[in-house]
Amino acid sequence: MTPTLLRLCLAAHICLPAVAAVDAPVFEEDVLPIFSSYCLTCHGKSSPEMGLDLRTARTVLRGGFNGPVIRKGDPDGSVLFRKLAKSEMPPPAFKSQVPEASLETVRRWIATGARSNAGDQIPAAASRQIARFEKEILPLLSERCTACHSGDGAQAGLDLSSLAAMARGSAQGPVVIEGSSDKSVLIRQLASGAMPPVGSSQALSPEQVDLIRGWIDEGQFADWVDTGAPRDRALTAAEAPTVNEEDRRHWAFRRPEATSPPAVSDQQRAHTPIDAFILRELGDHGLAMASPAPKPALLRRAYFDLWGLPPTPGEASAFLADSRPDAFERLVDRLLASPKYGQRWGRFWLDAAGYVDTAGKDYRPENITLAPGMWRYRDYVIDAFNADKPWDRFLTEQLAGDELHDWRNATEYTPAMLEGLVATGYLRTVLDATDEDISNRPADRYDTLFALVDKVSRSAMGLTLSCARCHSHKFDPIPQRDYYRFLALLAPAYNPSAWIQPKHRLLHTVPPAERRRVDQRNRDIDREVEAIRARIGKIRSPYRDRLLAKKLLTVPDVVRADLEKAVALGPGERSDVQAYLVEKFGPSVEIAEPELDAGMSVSDRERLARLRGEIEALDGSRGALHEIRALWDGETLPVIRLLQRGSVESPGPAVQSGFLEILCAAGDECLATPSARRAGQTSGYRLALAEWLTGEANPVTARVAVNRIWQHHFGAGIVATADNFGRQGSPPSHPDLLDWLAVDFTRHGWSVKRLHRLIMLSAAYQQSSRRTDNRRHAVAAVQDPQNRLLWRRPLRRLEAEALRDAVLAVAGRLDTSVGGPPVMLDARADGLQIPVAQGSARRGVYLLSRRNWSASFMAAFDFPNMDTTCPVRLPSATPIQSLTFLNGDFARENAAALARRSLAATPGAVARPDDWVRETYKLALAREPTEEELRISMEHVGAGQRLYSQANDSGDGMLMRAVESLAHMLISSNEFLYVD
Repeated sequence: MTPTLLRLCLAAHICLPAVAAVDAPVFEEDVLPIFSSYCLTCHGKSSPEMGLDLRTARTVLRGGFNGPVIRKGDPDGSVLFRKLAKSEMPPPAFKSQVPEASLETVRRWIATGARSNAGDQIPAAASRQIARFEKEILPLLSERCTACHSGDGAQAGLDLSSLAAMARGSAQGPVVIEGSSDKSVLIRQLASGAMPPVGSSQALSPEQVDLIRGWIDEGQFADWVDTGAPRDRALTAAEAPTVNEEDRRHWAFRRPEATSPPAVSDQQRAHTPIDAFILRELGDHGLAMASPAPKPALLRRAYFDLWGLPPTPGEASAFLADSRPDAFERLVDRLLASPKYGQRWGRFWLDAAGYVDTAGKDYRPENITLAPGMWRYRDYVIDAFNADKPWDRFLTEQLAGDELHDWRNATEYTPAMLEGLVATGYLRTVLDATDEDISNRPADRYDTLFALVDKVSRSAMGLTLSCARCHSHKFDPIPQRDYYRFLALLAPAYNPSAWIQPKHRLLHTVPPAERRRVDQRNRDIDREVEAIRARIGKIRSPYRDRLLAKKLLTVPDVVRADLEKAVALGPGERSDVQAYLVEKFGPSVEIAEPELDAGMSVSDRERLARLRGEIEALDGSRGALHEIRALWDGETLPVIRLLQRGSVESPGPAVQSGFLEILCAAGDECLATPSARRAGQTSGYRLALAEWLTGEANPVTARVAVNRIWQHHFGAGIVATADNFGRQGSPPSHPDLLDWLAVDFTRHGWSVKRLHRLIMLSAAYQQSSRRTDNRRHAVAAVQDPQNRLLWRRPLRRLEAEALRDAVLAVAGRLDTSVGGPPVMLDARADGLQIPVAQGSARRGVYLLSRRNWSASFMAAFDFPNMDTTCPVRLPSATPIQSLTFLNGDFARENAAALARRSLAATPGAVARPDDWVRETYKLALAREPTEEELRISMEHVGAGQRLYSQANDSGDGMLMRAVESLAHMLISSNEFLYVD
């Protein structure tokens, strides 16, 4: 409790019995002037924030969206008074605080019964506006609109035959926003000519539309019109349409069933059950698989699929020499066991999670605002893939890791506790623009929640819930009610009524009690250091004074005394004349630290050394606090209302936390109850969401997961729209296979690594990507040009990170260190975003991930800008990509490093340049050049040497420059850029 609030509460207990009725404040005379000065900017309009209008006693007592804010006779129990007394309102951004005398007036007004002289008397301004409606507005509406919009059968539920009916709005919400014609649907429809419909009635003239517009903008009527529609009304049929059996027949909304793999005639090609489904579908279309890929192609394919890196020449030789039948299976197991696997596959999920290292909107390339501790979530994801964390557990920790452990009361965080808290960073990656006080408004808060619903639904559920924010989904059976039920599951943590700004929404790697101890210890150290610095200053002061006096002798006599006074002041304390003197003569009297120390006695220098050592020791004993960008529930549960047309200014009835009816069993009410597994002081609703998502009955989660993994192996998922399994999404190319994989995935512990093995050991995965001239391929190219049936292995271009990492790897420069803060980017004057020198050779997953300004090399190769989530990267082919390799510093520098690496491996290359060429091919492409390639390369090297000789290069320099050019060509080639 603040001192102000404590004093006011004590005054209430001491003085309340003595307050006479005649001394009781009256709203219109005593309280409204206070609200007018401090509150009405946000709470004095027709669509006030959080529904709280403070313009009249009637509206104050009515309260806001979350209920009453005044309890007559009980100031301490009144939300309005508590927020004013604690200085939570007005918001800090307004830099305005209600004085104590005014707070006392508000307290006494509530304590004495919240008196008002107006009662239910309609103010003159409201009476005038109501009369204008009857005289000027209603005749226009009656003539042009009420033929369709009146009575029980009014179209869209909109009745315009009276002010009360119009204020009530349509089935979709209000059509008039008092005081804001620009936000009023009625004006938009009339001004655009959409209403009245062509042929039904004559359109209103611009002057008539402006008349209605002016009446709406003047306002003053809504609070005095009885609409007959209570805020907590029942949901309408439009807001909660029936989900029927026809809706449930869509393939994605049915629980997956694993049919037995079909029998196929070509048993030799059916390596795994996957192949049986693929071969059957191909056979039904008269098609067949391509021939198996050659071993070198299979090697490179596996390395890039699992590591995002090329094999080394030694690794390639070892695999090609391995003649055992299970050589490829052994290779897959070895690749999966490496931490490089998690660095590759963690990035794919980070795309789906919308991961960025920065906070805020990230509009300006030169301004980087880091999100403290966000990188720990990135490392959590990488570690989870390396550990083969079961997918259901992986999702659960990200949605509700904080609810699995009682971390609030822990004396020490266990590794599992820390992991759970870090995992909730998944819920912190969406844009939250409320960090600045001025943008911490209800609409901004809800924007964060809307983005979060969009991210979770698309990444974990494969559904586009955002379409149901403003109205029930037009294509999928997702009522608007279900959207807000789902949002309510997340709102205990992102509470619009008790919002925590991002700068305050941080935990640390130690429990709260330990953090307080560390903070206290560091404050104690600060005091000790300050005292030691004072002692140091005392020792140095006489030496500084003598040295300054000596230096002052070098400046003109006329300014000496004034300059001495000026340099003794701080920059903000100097007058304009003093600032000029310091600017002009200051450098001549500046005293450098070494200069000062040199003039001291030996004993004083020793004393200073000891004191500085004490400071160093104290600084070394400070406790370190490392941030975690986690999410956790607040102290109160919010009331979540269905927002009509998705507008914060138009709240409808309250909704309960719940799930999507279409994904629940028929007849199930589909409401959420707090999870029985929740630990500590938390609502348990997000844990309930995680349990529902990963439960056996949920039809989408396992399908979405296996489809995403399939997508990253084959370039496209069995469902091509990874984030949309609804009716507008792509139907599955192999529905039985998708269901079989989903069921198999859950039956075997949701193991991602096992799924990798299953896919990669299939003949479908191991077939060649080359199109041949045979008849079947010609037919397939016509029947299935997109290769959705997988009659050959899709040729795939490397993603941005894999391409960059591959260039560094073949150049011998790749830094494979694991984890830690991101490598920062330098925004150069030429517009490029370049990794800073320290860490510039680390893997791409560790480069700073920005919402809008990624590393320029990776941006050229389709690294995504992060809005909420990136379900699939769409490769492009642009001139910028070719120019990036042709002229970019990154490609040229690494080509030179590759050339030096090759030359170092072939000491006799000057005498035998063909050895150097062979070695360069092996390093760049993990293979020997063909005879034709060797001949062409040797010609290129020879031509280069002749060219450089004309520039007077030395012999060794000519060869190096020529082979650098060849190396540059190899890493720019399609073979390097694409995976066969």
